[in-house]
Amino acid sequence: MRTVARRLTAALPVRGWLLLGLLYVLAVALALITNPQYGPDSRIYLAWTYWYLGHPQAEAAQLSYNYLWDNTGLKDCWSCWPDDYHEKFFTGQYAAVVGPRVLLPFLSAPFVALMGPMGMLVVPIVGYALAVVATVMLASRLWGQRWALVAGAVLLLPVYVSRWSVVAHTEGPAFALLAVPLLLLPLAKQVSRKHLIAYVALVGVGMLNRQFAIALPVAVGFAWLLVFLRDRKFVNVWLPFAFWGNFVGFGILLAQMLITPMIFGGEELSLIGQFNDLAMQYFQTSGLAAIPEVTWNVITSDLLRVRYDLPLMALLVLVTVAVVWRFRSELSAMAAGAFLSVSAINIVEFWPAAFRYHAPIVPLLVLAAVALLADLWGPVRNRPSRSTETAPRTPAYRLTLQAVTAGAGATRRARRWRPGIRGLRWIGELPTHAWLTIGVLTAVTFWELQGRTWHYGPSSIYHLAWTYRILGYSPADATAQTYDDLHNMPFFGSGCGGPCWEYGDYWIYQHATSADPNLVYPLLSAPFVHFYGFSGLLVVPVVALLVATILLTLFATRRWGSAAGTLTAVGFLLTDRIATAGLAGTGDMLAIALGIGMLYTLPLDDRPEQEGKHSRKALATFGVLLVLALASRSTSIALVGAIGVGWLCHSVVVRSLWNRWTPFAGVAGVTTAGVILLGQVSSIVDARYLGRAREVVSEGTGGVAGSIADRLHEMTSIDGTYIAADALLCAVLVIAVIAAPLRSFRDPLAALALGGGIVSVLLGLLVGVPSGARQFSTVYPLFLLTTVGLLVSLSRRLRPGVPEAAPDPVPALPSPEPALAVGPPDPFVELRAPDDLADDDPRAELEAPARPGASA
Repeated sequence: MRTVARRLTAALPVRGWLLLGLLYVLAVALALITNPQYGPDSRIYLAWTYWYLGHPQAEAAQLSYNYLWDNTGLKDCWSCWPDDYHEKFFTGQYAAVVGPRVLLPFLSAPFVALMGPMGMLVVPIVGYALAVVATVMLASRLWGQRWALVAGAVLLLPVYVSRWSVVAHTEGPAFALLAVPLLLLPLAKQVSRKHLIAYVALVGVGMLNRQFAIALPVAVGFAWLLVFLRDRKFVNVWLPFAFWGNFVGFGILLAQMLITPMIFGGEELSLIGQFNDLAMQYFQTSGLAAIPEVTWNVITSDLLRVRYDLPLMALLVLVTVAVVWRFRSELSAMAAGAFLSVSAINIVEFWPAAFRYHAPIVPLLVLAAVALLADLWGPVRNRPSRSTETAPRTPAYRLTLQAVTAGAGATRRARRWRPGIRGLRWIGELPTHAWLTIGVLTAVTFWELQGRTWHYGPSSIYHLAWTYRILGYSPADATAQTYDDLHNMPFFGSGCGGPCWEYGDYWIYQHATSADPNLVYPLLSAPFVHFYGFSGLLVVPVVALLVATILLTLFATRRWGSAAGTLTAVGFLLTDRIATAGLAGTGDMLAIALGIGMLYTLPLDDRPEQEGKHSRKALATFGVLLVLALASRSTSIALVGAIGVGWLCHSVVVRSLWNRWTPFAGVAGVTTAGVILLGQVSSIVDARYLGRAREVVSEGTGGVAGSIADRLHEMTSIDGTYIAADALLCAVLVIAVIAAPLRSFRDPLAALALGGGIVSVLLGLLVGVPSGARQFSTVYPLFLLTTVGLLVSLSRRLRPGVPEAAPDPVPALPSPEPALAVGPPDPFVELRAPDDLADDDPRAELEAPARPGASA
């Protein structure tokens, strides 16, 4: 146990494991909220588990029916309970498929005996946890602790991956049985016969879990083939693993196909015959001629579902680039082999599976993607087209500063484009590959969202009507034109047709609490609507998204460096519930961009010379941006709360109410009071800044307390369910909620996030209308920056110190090329690879303390 704990802490410090543990618990919780825990296959696994516990087959099938017959995950399964299911569950095709998969029912039996059918979820959840641990440990061995943290986070964020970890299927154990064997492969380590034996044993166990486990030995076979073609060595370090893994894997697969029908009766399950029958039924063709149509159907159907998971879409794009660019890499070969083999089996299975079959190989895809990131961002910037992971390498922490900054050919500076035009020189603040990454993800986000979101909603009615008013239409003509433009939109037929037009002109132009009248957004949109029609209403949000991304990236880059800036941009673009505002006819993204612009004017630096020395230009700019934000979205009042808490926290630190934040807090207070007072005179200006506070008193039967309780329940049930579908958003919120109060007195961004979050919650209670993430979207960049700041602080603790003296020369490692010959010399040399490889940044090392191991 001590050895395991020592290896875990060597791979990642306790704080890193705590952060990943928090993300893991969050991923499991979100999967429980958003996805049924049982599917059609669960009824068979549960019945077999009861059979293993000693129940007769008919009774076991009945117990499964009693628990699952009305389960949400089986409600659309019309063929789940045939008349003869008591007997059919254990014979014929059911037995041919489930009979060989003895692992999940066998391991789940004791938990079902103790906990009932819910015990079927224990093994999948534990299996997913083991996969995360194994992925982190391997990433730490390959690239260091910081990249290990990145690998763990990337594995936990895609919703369509984590949700399969909380389903009573074989995917959960399959995660572990793919990731754990990777630790035994010759990836930056020397291997021995015991590694080969353990690997082959795990391959055999994996084949007893699900037949898709054959993807692992196939992937290793691809790695051997790559090394053979690259190095022109048929006998290389991968040959034993490729040969014996595939021999055992395909041997067990063949035995299962032959023996299972003999044990449980029924005909042998013929996947080819099933494929031909289904292809003929749906596409009127069969055999090889049906493969293109079936493949296209599987791809398009899966993409229609996977596109709702922006982190997963980004991961797939990154893996594709990694496989192509790092074509000499064993990890790239393994990722390609696993993906192609699973895809081939999926096509033979015929039915689209919503990424279910591919989910267990995601740890391998994550490693291939992180390998590319490590090449581009690591201390020794390898050329991706020359990367390899087989041979053990000198750990990053053993490299001297001179070797890092002037290494022999391995180290290279990141390319930057520095335009000569004065207004574009900010482009040179990030390396070229960072801007390329941000550009690709921006394109992915736009492509992914443009076909699945409602670009217009009820709020668009008011914005478009006011735009037409600004263009010179009369109230009646503007109303009629708005109706003509939007009445065919999807939102109009989903309950908005009557209420949205109930009072005509009065509702749109004069009702004080109808929506955000927001004349800023219609005013900016007017010229685009004039030239492009109602679709011009989307121009300002799209431009605002691009501007917000650039501003946020540059802000984080100047504060923490280019890596943190790129991470911030990636997090912003991949937050689904926030990114959707960039393609909607509302003022949300405009308000977000204005809020980010305000950050450039605030006194966030702790330099003493700034005390009492405020820039009038910055203060004036702050006031203008705040007025525009308040006139764009009522939720922008959360920015005022953020400034207020930021001022209070700094006042406590400096023990004075008059400090560099005081002028900004004063301007924010005066501006807000002025806008609210003006709203009491003109209903056009009033945008629900006071919410529906009066209704809190009169609503419900329980008085004020009952009304607040009802609104809290509505917010958590409706808004919570909507937000739970975005794991990245939830992760940022959870981390910010924990970090902001703890860091508010030493990090001004955390103080701003704390104030913005408090006011957002209060405003949501006063308004009383569920609005998903829109309620806090304006201050979401503050939450994201607080999270990035915490990660940067943790990353600095992961960075090792510079040794006081030059390290001892690293001995040359023996060539890892074992043969399968019998007898001496033993080709497997036992050499323990260092567990604490670190990812050093040369620039950061210059700032690191001289004492080894000291925290940065």
